[in-house]
Amino acid sequence: MRMKMRLIEGQLAALLSVFIVSPLSAEEAQIGGEATVNADATPPASWLERDTLSGDWGGRRTWLKEHGITLAPRLTQFYQGLSAGDGDRDFDYGSKADLMLNADLSKLGLWNGFSVTVHGEYNFGDSINGAGGQSVPVNTALVFPGMEGSDAFDLSSVYFQQHFSKSVSLLFGKINMMDMAARTPFKGGAGIDSFWNLTFVAPPSGLVPPYLFGALMSVRTEPATFGLWVYDPTSVVNKTGFEDPFANGTTIRGSVDFPVTIGGLSGHQGFVALYSTEEGADLNDIGDTFLPPFPPDYPDIKDDNYYFAYSFDQYLYRVSENSKEGFGLFGQFGISDGNPSRLYWSALVGIGGTGMIPGRSRDNWGIGYYSDAPSRDLQNSLAPVLAIRDEQGVEIFYNFAVTPWLTVGVDLQVINPSLGDDTAILPGLRFVTRF
Repeated sequence: MRMKMRLIEGQLAALLSVFIVSPLSAEEAQIGGEATVNADATPPASWLERDTLSGDWGGRRTWLKEHGITLAPRLTQFYQGLSAGDGDRDFDYGSKADLMLNADLSKLGLWNGFSVTVHGEYNFGDSINGAGGQSVPVNTALVFPGMEGSDAFDLSSVYFQQHFSKSVSLLFGKINMMDMAARTPFKGGAGIDSFWNLTFVAPPSGLVPPYLFGALMSVRTEPATFGLWVYDPTSVVNKTGFEDPFANGTTIRGSVDFPVTIGGLSGHQGFVALYSTEEGADLNDIGDTFLPPFPPDYPDIKDDNYYFAYSFDQYLYRVSENSKEGFGLFGQFGISDGNPSRLYWSALVGIGGTGMIPGRSRDNWGIGYYSDAPSRDLQNSLAPVLAIRDEQGVEIFYNFAVTPWLTVGVDLQVINPSLGDDTAILPGLRFVTRF
């Protein structure tokens, strides 16, 4: 463990020597939005009070922002293990070093409203994902872009954005879906700022790859926000997206999100519908490929996939209208065709918030419950060789804001796994440093 910490200290020093500008604060790092910077703001008197460890570096960070460029280097360290359940009772150390770059290209001589976002991610160390028999990754940050035998580095986002007006925007390119869901109230967080389990970070549908290649349009009106996505159904993790785009079909996703006010407190309710032309194996036949006499051909192929979901979030208490301090409910229910989609239905509900403890206004916390039901056709087809059960679990986390740039989080997940016989208990620690 000492050797690992020395390694991290060396990597921190390297990051500080290379990235001479500070990352965005949480408010500035919104994907798909424009950072707002007060260039005349007085620097904090103490390095413990500023938003980033590296500060303004003699005005270089402010100069870059004034010219439309923001850089956000960050290091997230995990120590997580399996204390009960099927598998080795080990604790593993793993980390994600990532750098977000946003450039307002209008300030670099191009037309108004045009920008580019690049997100580089590097995972190293070990991950507890897969231990205990869970079907859903328990550590989202370390499952993408991969580790332990997979390529650990990837440019997870390389996309352009065009704002046609204050209410209409278009993104196109390679897009990290964890980043897109990061701003979801009370959850999201990309596995770094909130929940760890993928169910709460970006609820899986089976039809949205973690990194996708395509175009996403958003139209915001007074009564609702509408979204239309058209993308390649094939995951582009560790790919550019240009290798053979749309060779396996096309997926279309439509959404509508309504702002809701109850008792003077804000919230949202939304609906999503997805349709994909991607072909998949008929899950009724897939079990035959594992049993003698082995069939000469692959299982039958089924065309088309669909998925529908309803989601909500609602503040129950807020210190003031513009304050982040408060708490609220969130939830989602989704259902698919169940064949060829491997996930039949899923549901989650929870409560999350920021602050609420005297003197801890920047801390955030949450507790959530989820239940996932795999395809019934897949369950029945594999029953002779493999038992696949419905999975349910609970996650509780609390993030201590030690300084504005350093967060220390504790996490506990208790899961009745889909592929394991015993209840899995997974505690963990998380350290997030923003440079």
